[in-house]
Amino acid sequence: MEKPDRSSYSVLDFMEWKSAGTLEVTPKFQRRSVWKSPARGFLMDTLIKGMPVPPIYLRKRQSDDFKQMIREVIDGQQRIMAVTEFIAGKYAISKNLRPDKKPAKFAQLPLAEQDAIRNYSFICEIVTGISDEEVLQMFARLNTYAVQLSKQELRNGRWFGQFKQTAYKLSFEHIEFWRNKKLFSEQKIARMLEAELTSELLIAMIAGMQDKKESIDDFYEKYDENFPKAQDYAKKFRAVMTEIDECLGTDLSQTAFRRPPLFYTLFCVIYHHRFGLPNTDPASPKVKMREAEQQGLRDAVIRFSEALDQYQKAAKTGEQPKIPKRDAAFVNASVQQTDNIQPRDARFDALYHASFE
Repeated sequence: MEKPDRSSYSVLDFMEWKSAGTLEVTPKFQRRSVWKSPARGFLMDTLIKGMPVPPIYLRKRQSDDFKQMIREVIDGQQRIMAVTEFIAGKYAISKNLRPDKKPAKFAQLPLAEQDAIRNYSFICEIVTGISDEEVLQMFARLNTYAVQLSKQELRNGRWFGQFKQTAYKLSFEHIEFWRNKKLFSEQKIARMLEAELTSELLIAMIAGMQDKKESIDDFYEKYDENFPKAQDYAKKFRAVMTEIDECLGTDLSQTAFRRPPLFYTLFCVIYHHRFGLPNTDPASPKVKMREAEQQGLRDAVIRFSEALDQYQKAAKTGEQPKIPKRDAAFVNASVQQTDNIQPRDARFDALYHASFE
């Protein structure tokens, strides 16, 4: 098998081939489920913005009468079908992706956006004169080197609506925070784990602390089409992140609370103090922390971090850790099953009371 040739073809090229009967979108090579309108609309928005999409794989062969060159789409069927059907007026881009918040079919787009779609160039990998078996062997080898998608990467490919957009916008806005405070490595950011944490924090703001294993997908689905008060939640999220920075600054990176499960607790404690978490006791004063309260929180963060450090050092040597009784509940809730609701509740109670009472 020869190495594929690489070229670029515009949407107009694909439409011309389709009109001439020389393009085959081959179902027998389809490896994924059929995209629904939100996914197709998100692709159209990507084309309008001129952002990259994965390569399309084509196989070139002669027609049965040897009079034409046929191009078969062996990977990229959904992308080609999405763009040609959009231009044909078969579906609309969701209002969630439009600046005027109104759904739009192709004919309703501004002319500049119509041209951006028609003239978008796909990178194409082109193979010639190979059999179906060789095509399948080629993709089997490509997939050999693929990394299994994280849960958040799977969500990213499934949901495209308001909740996802809000979570991703906030996670991108705070990219330097995640880096500087050492919450996430560059590799983990590349795997979208900071977007997953941001999603969890938004969920806590909406409905109180949750069990991570059970809730994230439910909220992505529930608020896909409509996310009431999205701007208000975003404003409050930014306010809490600012308070965390004011209170702990770069010191956060030196504490145990740089770990995402414990940062979740820190965020929820500050959010509850300022705005009130749903379904959470004690009652919230709903005010920004004063200087004395900031100091109380700093002291508690350092104290619990030192207790956890002591526990971990003892565990490595097989010794019995000597944890002060007042810190035991927090430590026990921080060393196992850290994303379940029970340890989250226990950590919240311990940090809130140690900081403000």
